[in-house]
Amino acid sequence: MDWISHLLFSFVLGTILLKDVTGKKMAVVMVASLFPDLDIFWHHRSELHSPLVLLVLALLLAIRYRVFFAQLLIGFWSHSALDIFLFDNSNHTIQNLANQIVSNESVAQHIEDNIMRYTAADGIMLFYPFNSEQFSITLDEKSYAIVAGFIIVTAVLAFVWLYFKRESSGRFT
Repeated sequence: MDWISHLLFSFVLGTILLKDVTGKKMAVVMVASLFPDLDIFWHHRSELHSPLVLLVLALLLAIRYRVFFAQLLIGFWSHSALDIFLFDNSNHTIQNLANQIVSNESVAQHIEDNIMRYTAADGIMLFYPFNSEQFSITLDEKSYAIVAGFIIVTAVLAFVWLYFKRESSGRFT
């Protein structure tokens, strides 16, 4: 999934799972949801996407910043939950979409190649460090659109709910 999906999904989960939703807590959740992608600099979807590694990291950070444990875990694990889904691009959907914008077949192919190089993977190492096997669920275009649509709709609903909650109770801090 892309970084926008990670931000939206973590926002939804933070809104649902946190007891007292504040702007600071949601900022921690959303930043934590992007953290696992730092592994793009060495091997994307490697150890840093493992829920067990992320749990240990959240626990280590909680030693110093106890109040952030839940937010860190929600952000970290929301990232792993989305990245277990893979996109089947065998119909060159990305290239076809890019070609609609740039109207140049070779540029569209280049865009598709770069997107797939930086985002494609074989899943996540769900049980690392005990097992390095990659686990994934592959979605076709229709299924991927349904998952993305669900994330967008629930994010909008969560935002509206928070907005009305803030209006009825005071400020959202």
